[in-house]
Amino acid sequence: MLRLLPYLFGFAATSIILSGCDSVKNSVGNTYERVASLWDKPVILPCPNYRILADASRIVQFRHGPGRDLVDVNIDGSLEDLTMECLTDLNKDTNSGTMEVAITVNFGAKRGPANANKQAILPYFISVTDLKRNVLYHEEFKVSVRFPGNQSAIQFFGETVNLELPLTPKVSSQSYLIYSGFRLNRKQLLYNQKTKDRRR
Repeated sequence: MLRLLPYLFGFAATSIILSGCDSVKNSVGNTYERVASLWDKPVILPCPNYRILADASRIVQFRHGPGRDLVDVNIDGSLEDLTMECLTDLNKDTNSGTMEVAITVNFGAKRGPANANKQAILPYFISVTDLKRNVLYHEEFKVSVRFPGNQSAIQFFGETVNLELPLTPKVSSQSYLIYSGFRLNRKQLLYNQKTKDRRR
């Protein structure tokens, strides 16, 4: 279980520059929690809102060397969406408690002409911020891709990441924003921005 409590109250949260990336997905309470409670009238709160960063929603890996043509593409990965399941444990008297959030990222991948072994590894991240975009949690992950048979395109899921968000009378589930995207190097980011401009 990954707890955000030390990030919120243990030290001053740092800032991340997110304003330069548009949002590709914007969930406004579209995923609601499944509550397991002993209370007759459990508190039901929506999951936090989330964003998939447009500039980091795609990763193109080329084979080693200077070539950057279509024949040099090893894999073209896309971060399609993410799903959340949320469980609230809230004391009604103090209006404080926690929300457990289980996050699963949905991916797509296309095998390029340079991919001979039908495998790849895609790095991505999950971050949590407050509404002022101060980073409260950030972790990087890797997901392995395997193309069965003659398939050149697949859809798949990453591991489920479990977070625990503190709730107080002044901090609700809607006080948090969850971000996800691929972990890109500078060249990959510039490639995404360049190809996005071409498609406009």
